[in-house]
Amino acid sequence: MSKHESSGSFRVGVIGCGLIGGSIALSLSNGGHTVFVTDRVENEKKIRKQIRKAAFRKDIPELCAEKPDVIFICVPSSSVVDVIRKTAPLVSEGTIITDVAGIKLPILEAARGIIPEGVLFVGGHPMAGSEKSGVEAAQPFLFQNAVYVLTPLREYPASEIAPLVSSVEQLGARILVMDAALHDRIAAATSHLPQLVAVELVNLLKEVSGGDEHFNTLAAGGFRDMTRIASSEYTVWDDVIRSNSANIDSMLAAFINRLAALDADVKERNDRNIAGEFENARLARAGIRKSGKGFLHPLYDLYVVVEDKVGVLKDITTSLADAGVNIKDIELLKVREGSGGMFRLSFDTEEIQDRASELLEQRGFQILRKEFEG
Repeated sequence: MSKHESSGSFRVGVIGCGLIGGSIALSLSNGGHTVFVTDRVENEKKIRKQIRKAAFRKDIPELCAEKPDVIFICVPSSSVVDVIRKTAPLVSEGTIITDVAGIKLPILEAARGIIPEGVLFVGGHPMAGSEKSGVEAAQPFLFQNAVYVLTPLREYPASEIAPLVSSVEQLGARILVMDAALHDRIAAATSHLPQLVAVELVNLLKEVSGGDEHFNTLAAGGFRDMTRIASSEYTVWDDVIRSNSANIDSMLAAFINRLAALDADVKERNDRNIAGEFENARLARAGIRKSGKGFLHPLYDLYVVVEDKVGVLKDITTSLADAGVNIKDIELLKVREGSGGMFRLSFDTEEIQDRASELLEQRGFQILRKEFEG
């Protein structure tokens, strides 16, 4: 019998307590697991305040001394291998070490030469995040309905990785076991390329506008929605682009070729080819799942028609906050003095969108709906 088979709760270690690590620790400690966390000592006070049921340990050796069944490494991608190297010699046989980095193959290849006999390593990538960072932004339901990719170093018996599987399920995520190289190629196509394209579309708009504010005014609709991810900080992407550069380069080359072909069709007025591209894209997009969270997180929008009166925004936000409904983004789209305006509210899931719509309609607001998938 595996040492993990006799109990439904596990001892969990979390190294790195930012948004992802903090949310893992918060969710699992609330769910009855014994959780130990470590981070920089200067972060101890705010970690203890945010994750009250987890025990803080000052460093990796102290955390490993607690003999966790599974250890989540939740540090920046560039530091993961170094943390694996520090952690692996200190854990007991049967311990599972996992990470949450967005790139998997380089980490698995490095882990192959570090992980000792009897210790298990399973790469991980939870498809969840937030526009906020740090342990202060941690939330117990961050991973609800998210896909959680696992990339095992080798094939392990189900009983041996039970603590990890149980922990991920406790988070509310859906496990997808995947080859690490395939994961990184998909990430390049569905996350990294779109991020770079969004950045350059916004930069192109700035370049061609010549400072004319009419460009920004007319970009406030669909253009702003489709380039929402261009607001990301480069510090979030630095490690990712460096680690997955070969796959990104391949996708960029393929995209440039498609743009070149489209450019030729536009110049030659080859309407049939252009129409075919539109139809192919329409059919292909219809096959992309609407539910769940992928590399780019969908947002579900409501448009709230409001009167021009004091306190209307407070009425909206208070009504939702009192019901525990979290707004991911809010924007005033249009307003006319004396006749009202419209707010766009964005939510994490379709279920939350439905709940918000119901609550606001009960308050007498007119609601228009639109789903936007990042």
